[in-house]
Parts: sequence; structure tokens; C-alpha cells
Amino acid sequence: MFRMKVSRYLLLIPAILVLAITLKGCDEIFGTKGDSVTDEIFEEGRQDPTLILDEVGYAALLPFWDQFDQPTDVMVGYDELVYVTDASGLHILDRAGRLFRTIELDGAQRVLQDRLLNVYVSARYDTIVEVVDPTITWNLPAVFKFENPGSGSTVVLDTLIMPFDDASRSTPGSQRRRLDPTRTDNADKIEITGLGILYDNTLYMARRGPRNITGQPEAPDNTILIYGPVLDGQGNPTGKMRNVGQIRALNPNVPSLISAVGISDLATFVAAPQRENMTEDRSFLLAQGDPERDIPFRVLWVNAEFTPDGLEYRPRSQLLAQDTARADRFLYEEDRFVRPSGIAYSADARGHIFVTDAGTDSLYLFQSNGQEGVVPPAGSTSRKAINVSFGGTGAGERQFNEPSGVAYFRQVVYVADKGNNRIARYKLNTDFE
Repeated sequence: MFRMKVSRYLLLIPAILVLAITLKGCDEIFGTKGDSVTDEIFEEGRQDPTLILDEVGYAALLPFWDQFDQPTDVMVGYDELVYVTDASGLHILDRAGRLFRTIELDGAQRVLQDRLLNVYVSARYDTIVEVVDPTITWNLPAVFKFENPGSGSTVVLDTLIMPFDDASRSTPGSQRRRLDPTRTDNADKIEITGLGILYDNTLYMARRGPRNITGQPEAPDNTILIYGPVLDGQGNPTGKMRNVGQIRALNPNVPSLISAVGISDLATFVAAPQRENMTEDRSFLLAQGDPERDIPFRVLWVNAEFTPDGLEYRPRSQLLAQDTARADRFLYEEDRFVRPSGIAYSADARGHIFVTDAGTDSLYLFQSNGQEGVVPPAGSTSRKAINVSFGGTGAGERQFNEPSGVAYFRQVVYVADKGNNRIARYKLNTDFE
């Protein structure tokens, strides 16, 4: 039998360590997992000293995450995991960028998590509709609802498929009309381009498509659908969702302050981290990215207001008022965007609005009052909002190539930089201690 000899001097080590710990403290001897500097570098990345800005602005957190195939969206959930959609499906990572798992999906475009930790992904769904034509496989737009995939399981609670899960097309005849192979406005030309969640886990689904006739029972393709939970006989959620309405106030054809011309993304004012009291505001932000249309105001804030006649959706016209003494640029500035592709809201005290524009390859930041830029930091001589938007076409640390999605979590901005096959991350240099 092998035996280990122990020197009598080694027996003194425990006594020495006890004395050292008493004099210096455990954290200084061994280090600690809770060290704030270590945690920040581990979860967020290190700032490149060659990229430190002299003025207030967003600094890159390196390394960027480059293990993706044309990422289309990024989201940090209530479980504080990072969710990324790309050409291969849904990826789940920790905040250090380490891949936890991948769920393969065709055409994954948008991702969202509700407050019960269920995850929604807009993608495509292959199916044969026997009553229409058993020889045709339709590739239809759909939203998959997964039960807390961050826990390690892959349980599909529901699949919302167009046109079948649009309550305005509840009859088989109206559904089959969208699956007529001789028509140019088939349902397979619809895209689900945005997802938003409310405090009570009501789901907003933004879509765009070729059929936009108004004044009919069937909702136009360019709209936002509202989904609520299906309850069992005891009033408990089953995990299934049903379409409870469409936001008909949005004009699908004529650009205005309350239109839905080619929606490219959607955001509500409810977002992680989890809090006991979340805003009950049902308002939302939307981006209109149709490059073929002349759209003066491409990013809109739509108010949801309770009136004696019920809930109504109205334009936030006050954003047209622009105080040039307080800012140089504004959200409601005509032709401010070319092709807005992603939108996010920081659900913290700052209330910032982030917009990615695939037409200018840029990231923009606005305050909730519509002013572009951040409030000047303490000690600044500036009296105007400091513009921290940036970008330009390229692969540099502050450049993009067709950015397609944006997220915000605990002072860090995440950008799905599709053309550069990466998730880029940034933090205001005034937020570094």
C-alpha cells in the first residue's frame, strides 16, 4: 500500500493560516467569488484600454461573442440568462458568454421571456394542411412557447401558427384562403417580427405581410396581435395561449404617428430584472423598417389609455415638441432612421430607449422624453443631453454590419450584430468605477 509521508513542518500550516486569517481576513488571503471587480470582468468583459473614450460615451466590453451564425436578436431574461436567436435556432448562455444549450429552430427571428420564465421564439413551422393540398408543405410563421428552457428541459407549451392562431380568422374558410397556392398573399409570406410582454404575462406579437385591407373582420397582416393565457376549469393557466384581440388603431398602409407599416420590432415597458412591482402600462414602442416606403417617423411610442369606452391606443404626440435648448437630436425627428431593426427599453430609473438601424449600421439612445443622448454627469459643463449614439459600417469595436436586435440589462447594452456574426456589448464609460 502506498503511504504518504508528512513532514512535521507541514503540521504547522493550519496554525499559520488561522493566524493569517485572523490578522488579514479570509477574502484577502483566498479571494472571494463575491468580489465586485472580479464579477464585473467575468460577467461583462474587460474594457480595452486603447478604446477608452475621452468624452462620455459607450465603451466596448471585450471580447465580443462570435460563436453565432447571423444573430437576429438578443435578450437577457428574468432568469438573468442571455438568449440569442440566429440561423440555427435559439442559444442560451450565461452572462459571461458561455453556451449552456442550443434549441434548433428554422428561421428564428425574435426571442422574449415572460415573468414565469417561459421563453417565446418567433420562427417558422413546416406543416401539411390536408384539406388544402396534401402535397404541399407550408413554411408558416409561428411563435414557439418553451417552458423555462434555461432549466435544462425542452418542453414546448404551445405553438402559435399563422393563420390558424389569429382569432380574426376563426373560420376554416378564412384560414384556407390564406393557404391558396394560387394567391400572391399566402400566409407563408407573413413574418412575425416583434414580441413584447406585459406585467401580467400578456403577449404582444408584431407581424407584417402582404395583405392589409382594412374594414374587414380579418385583421390586416401589418398589426399587433394580443395573446392571453388559456385557463382550465379551475381558473389555472394551462400553458396554452389564445388570441384575444388585435390593435386595430394602427394604420397598416399609411405612415403616421400611429401606424404599422412593415413593423420590424416591438418593445414594451416591462423588462428584466424581476421586481415585485412592475409597471401596468400597456403602451409600447414599435419600429417600422420597410425600406420601400417613405416613413418620416419610423420609431413610434403608442400610448395605451383607459377611457370610458375602454382601452384605447393613441399616438404620443407630445414627443413632437423638441426643446433644442436641452438636446440637439430627437426621437420624433423626421427621417431620423433609415431601416430601424431593433428596439429596447431600459426598465430602470434611466428609462432609455435603444434603437439599432440596419440602414445606417448604428446604435441610437434616447431618453423617455424623446431627447437623444444621456443626461450630463455631475460636474459637466454641458446643459444639453450628451449624444452617445454611434456606429458606421464595419467590423470595428464601435461599428456594425446590419445590426438586427438590441437588449439592455444592468447598464450593459447587447447588440445582435448580424453581418459580423457576433453579439457586441457596451457600457457607458461613466458607469465604470
